[in-house]
Amino acid sequence: MSPDCDSQLEGIARGFVTLCGGERERCDIMLRYSTDDPLVVGLIVSRPGRGSACWVISRDLLSAGLTGTAGMGDVTVEPVAEQSKPLGVLLRVRDERGEAGIHIDHQALLLYLERSHTMMPFGSEAQSRQADAELDELLDEGQDPPAVR
Repeated sequence: MSPDCDSQLEGIARGFVTLCGGERERCDIMLRYSTDDPLVVGLIVSRPGRGSACWVISRDLLSAGLTGTAGMGDVTVEPVAEQSKPLGVLLRVRDERGEAGIHIDHQALLLYLERSHTMMPFGSEAQSRQADAELDELLDEGQDPPAVR
């Protein structure tokens, strides 16, 4: 079965990434959203000559980070203002290797998220087809219950 074009949204934004040592590099950021997995947005950060890195981030977390600091632990999102530059959003991701800061234009992220909310309105994610299919599979009465040992 091929994916429905109306169920996916892709966008590319220019940004930059700041690595542990403070090194700042330009990058392209591809955003991927699908109503088949409506709670998350995939981010693919590509740096010329350095390859790419992928993260899957909560759509609600990205939305909350447009207006204030959101998240805790390994992933945080917050708006940032730098002198003589357009408003941005800083996504900080941490793992055992260190921390990276992904900077994306605020307006670009806002418009992207608005389009994703047009496809799947806020709060309706639980009613999506995939959630229904997964719930049906879990509740399939035709299956024998798991054996207890």
